[in-house]
Amino acid sequence: MSVADKEDGIEPTQGPTKLADGDDDAEDIEDDGPVESGPAGKYPFRQRDSKKKKKKRKPKKKKLEQTDPPRVGLSKLFPDGVYPEGEIQEYKNDNNWRTASEEKRYDERMAMQDADVTYQNIRRAAEVHRQVRKYAREFIKPGMAMLDIVNGIEDATRALVEEDGLASGVGFPTGVSLNNCAAHYTPNAGDTLVLQQGDVLKVDFGVHVNGRIVDSAFTLTFDPTYNNLLEAVKDATNTGVHEAGIDVRLGEVGGAIQEIMESYELEVNGETKRVKVIENLSGHSINRYQIHGGKSVLLVKNDDQTKMEEGEYYAIETFGSTGRGRVIESGDCSHYARKVDAPHVPLRLSSAKSLLRAINKHFGSLPFCRRYLDRVGESKYLLALNHLVAQGIVQDYPPLCDQRGAMTAQFVNCCVISLRYIFTNGPLGPRNPCPPHTFMFELSLPHPFATNVESKLDGASGSPDDLTHDTLELLRHFEGHNYTLPPSARVDPTVRQRQRERLGFLDLWKYIAFVIGKSMNSTHHMNMEKTLIHCLWGPKRKSWGWEMTFVTSVMQNASDHTHLADLPTLRRLINISGYTPLPSDAMVTPVTFPVRKRNLRGILSELDRAEDGTRELSGEWVVGRKLWKQLQAEWKASKVSSGGKTSSPDAPKRKDRVILYLHGGAYYMFSAATHRQLTIQLAKYTESRLFAVDYRLAPEVRFPGQIHDAVSAYLRLLELKIPPENILVAGDSAGGALSLVLLFYLRDNGYPLPSGAVLMSPWVDLTMSCDSWDINVAYDIIPPPKPGDHLNPIHCYLGEDTEKLIAHPYASPLFGDFHGLPPLLLQAGDSEVLRDEITLLAHKARLAGVQVRHELYEDGVHVFQQFLFLGISRRAFQACREFVMQDLPDLQERSPQYLDRTTQNQLKAETANDSTQEVNGEGSTQVQGRLSPAEISGNGDFRALYNGDAYLNKPTVDCLHESAKEKELEHDEKSKAKHKWSTLRRRFGLTPFKEKDGAASKQRDPSPTRNHHRRATGEHPSHFLSTPAPSIRSRSRTASHQDISSLCQQWADSKPSERPTTYVPASGPNHTK
Repeated sequence: MSVADKEDGIEPTQGPTKLADGDDDAEDIEDDGPVESGPAGKYPFRQRDSKKKKKKRKPKKKKLEQTDPPRVGLSKLFPDGVYPEGEIQEYKNDNNWRTASEEKRYDERMAMQDADVTYQNIRRAAEVHRQVRKYAREFIKPGMAMLDIVNGIEDATRALVEEDGLASGVGFPTGVSLNNCAAHYTPNAGDTLVLQQGDVLKVDFGVHVNGRIVDSAFTLTFDPTYNNLLEAVKDATNTGVHEAGIDVRLGEVGGAIQEIMESYELEVNGETKRVKVIENLSGHSINRYQIHGGKSVLLVKNDDQTKMEEGEYYAIETFGSTGRGRVIESGDCSHYARKVDAPHVPLRLSSAKSLLRAINKHFGSLPFCRRYLDRVGESKYLLALNHLVAQGIVQDYPPLCDQRGAMTAQFVNCCVISLRYIFTNGPLGPRNPCPPHTFMFELSLPHPFATNVESKLDGASGSPDDLTHDTLELLRHFEGHNYTLPPSARVDPTVRQRQRERLGFLDLWKYIAFVIGKSMNSTHHMNMEKTLIHCLWGPKRKSWGWEMTFVTSVMQNASDHTHLADLPTLRRLINISGYTPLPSDAMVTPVTFPVRKRNLRGILSELDRAEDGTRELSGEWVVGRKLWKQLQAEWKASKVSSGGKTSSPDAPKRKDRVILYLHGGAYYMFSAATHRQLTIQLAKYTESRLFAVDYRLAPEVRFPGQIHDAVSAYLRLLELKIPPENILVAGDSAGGALSLVLLFYLRDNGYPLPSGAVLMSPWVDLTMSCDSWDINVAYDIIPPPKPGDHLNPIHCYLGEDTEKLIAHPYASPLFGDFHGLPPLLLQAGDSEVLRDEITLLAHKARLAGVQVRHELYEDGVHVFQQFLFLGISRRAFQACREFVMQDLPDLQERSPQYLDRTTQNQLKAETANDSTQEVNGEGSTQVQGRLSPAEISGNGDFRALYNGDAYLNKPTVDCLHESAKEKELEHDEKSKAKHKWSTLRRRFGLTPFKEKDGAASKQRDPSPTRNHHRRATGEHPSHFLSTPAPSIRSRSRTASHQDISSLCQQWADSKPSERPTTYVPASGPNHTK
């Protein structure tokens, strides 16, 4: 650059000048060519022209922008109305782009297996099944033992499949159900059952290869009468197979099966019967090493919207029946399987641990039976097996039976849901192609039908190992009787209950004759006491006074006159007893609570599903006056210390026991109010709160409605936060049996058990199989029911199902399994008709390892405790006190717990409100000054049964007054045994109760003369009186039911320490104090 350039202010450039975009000055610049640099003075005119062309430029107009904060409308920012576009994404319009949830599950299944290998394993198992099935059809003949049949099938299966541990072998125990038994029966070792000509036999067996189970069954019948039954079930199975496919809903398959099966009829002995679907059985999916895969194919039309999915494996299993079309669990269980999803439970029995290891080693999650355990070398495993079942580790599968006399049939076919086009030699026809959506294997031809097997354990002994197993599910612990009625039974369940004949005005003479006859009979017995004959020979029982003579004479032959009254009239007459004077010193609070749905299992599942929370149960809380006074003082002190609040952190803690009482009355009479003679005394002697529930009565509500109410009442106590170890169950007569059934249900379904039970004259054998029904009928106050009578309590309770349920453990607890029950106190009179069955009950419970205190009271009638004028009645209540306050603390592994403040407040609201009454000899008076309704628990679960305003004007009772009787009952005994907190577990053994002596408790050598209870004034245990031995009728002893005859013999051979303690009144007939 020259000096002249610098002087003129011209900057040198290195090339073309670049102007910013949008600069308006660019328009004024002319392209005159490149400006060359040179010496000073060169191109002078060019420089001067450039200066002249420069002008003042206007500033560029800026583009409108949005302000901050935004206040400029979009119409100003985009005046042309064109707005910016969003980002455009490519859309793959193809269903293959997504993976449905069903496809994901299929991919997961396929990732864990090779489809071709899986199909080959199934084909191999199916071919083994096909050849063994053909062999079984040829060799099974009438006259063969069931054991020979199953051994022949299983030996052939093991040989053809080349059994190799868990790699290949038998898929599940071979079922050989007969007649009305639909499934799950296989003989145990020693079974002598033989196939008869008229039987309909179902053969159900499985084969597995690498865990791929082929499940199939067929039916053999030697009587063409039932060909249509088999054809109906077979046709229905084929229909189910054809309907199966990908995305087919399970409810639709069930509807198709039902429509086909119920279109068939058959003629049996001239009577046309329609084939019914067994509605509570179903087909199922199959997983590897798992016979029940989780999905069920019901046999009736339903709303199940679950779909079949590709790659799933199903057993299309149908059942038909000529009977009711519904099965129940019945018979001795033999099928078991370890649960795949079993929780981790610490096992306390070493034998259970060893057995579980053997099961995992030899069977895994495949089903097995007791014969299989014998085959692998296990022995004496019943106790361990029962323990595994009780802990929920092993599932048991009892036989499933329709009503007696019915015939059932089953047909099974397996299919794999797939898109492959497969051929089959199955029931679809020879080499017929299946639909392309179904991959099938033919596994069965004609199909099985089953019946209940008779008397499978006729020779079983009464030892603990021979008793049946515990279960978690309801009705899964029947014994070997299979509903078979003992030959010694005095009840004919086939007799139908008659309706009562209506009596007109002209029949009034029958009532007059009844009253006159009973009056003369009672007067005769009353006058006999004043005669020389009475002085020489005395009354019927040597300790009876005029009171017992009068009561028994009135009740004699009462069943002969049931035609004179109906049940409502009888109940109204009984309710009159509510107006008779009752024991004083007790507070009674009527309450109700709603029965809600609790997801109960087993036989109670249907009743539970029907609950909507609107139905209510009523009952009453009974608190002895002494305990009531203590509670009132504590509540008052707690309220003062808390400044008027309803609770205080410093409130004293209590370990009170709560008794759940179930009243007697043959399941169709009485109530909690009519049993206050018993409930008040029991609450007072044991110093416990007692809740007596009014369960529904028969025949308005039949079995198992009463069990449902008892379970609901117990679970209600648990909802009040009362620890189960603080709860006892008590009952008399039918209520005693119901209490025992309650323990069965709680044990079987895994609920916490109460600490013990007090059973007064429990009616535990509805078959009436013992001799005491004949021996003591002349002395007892309850007459034997007449067959078919409209007031027969057995028919009223069981209804039309009497024949099937009369020997059911939940109806007749004597036939149940007693393993795992808490300690029992059994009280009976030696002059009552239930004496022998109660003795057998105590003996059988001892065999099962239950701690039993069995007491027999001389000259005592049925529920003699209600006759408070008897000395033995007071002694019985004293024994209840000893059992609760002395025996139970030593027998419980987990001692009673302190009631927390919430529980105490709830119990306070329950037992102290405007409905609380004091029951005394002059009537019922309102106890004022209790909690107001506003203070009662606000959860709404309990409401007063009566309106407390009706009693506001009645005199106030002094709750702090203490009667002389209370002072006599006071004691300062302290608990000598304190147990550490542990899981709910009790000690059971065959040793008798220990007697306490001073501060130490030591075991003494039991002897026939040993008295385990403190003596009471007026009566004493007899050491020289021979206890009546339980017996059955002589003409049926040799063929009697094994539970009755064997138990009688075992009782006779038992040690003296296991005999009941017999109490004898100290004085003669006039001794009543």
